[in-house]
Amino acid sequence: MKRSKVITNLLVVIAIVVVLNLIFYNLFFRLDFTADQRYTLSKATKNELADLQDVVTVSAYFSEDLPPRLKNVKDDFEDMLIEYERRAGDNLVYEFLNPNESEETEAEAQQKGIGPVMVQVQERDQASQMRAYMGVILSMGDQNEIIPLIRPGTNIEYSLTTAIKKLT
Repeated sequence: MKRSKVITNLLVVIAIVVVLNLIFYNLFFRLDFTADQRYTLSKATKNELADLQDVVTVSAYFSEDLPPRLKNVKDDFEDMLIEYERRAGDNLVYEFLNPNESEETEAEAQQKGIGPVMVQVQERDQASQMRAYMGVILSMGDQNEIIPLIRPGTNIEYSLTTAIKKLT
């Protein structure tokens, strides 16, 4: 009798976890405990994303294998795009492209106004430089806005929302 009660309780707990997972899958919220509320979108950004009438496509040209400090910029930018996409619904899509993987992608980035920057890379006991891309092109219809470089330590939200506002 005891064994069947344990199995029943286990099945109930698993069922509760599955149901909660299904409920919270569609609900998204983020708690931001940073002093400057770095990961909380401003009211102006939320309004701008809610008012989008057409699809904005964000093409982010970021190199792979960036040094850790620049990799954090890419990760923060990707997190920001996820938040923008959730707020804008179907009116914002994004893609990440690596210009270093092919000459065609690199030429396309440079033709559209995204140039490389030289960054210092430490590998083992050697220092070298690499051509890194960290730019964004926002498109809506036949209009484009370019953010040629996402700089570390800058307000990514401001740059992105300003570019979206210019498009609309």
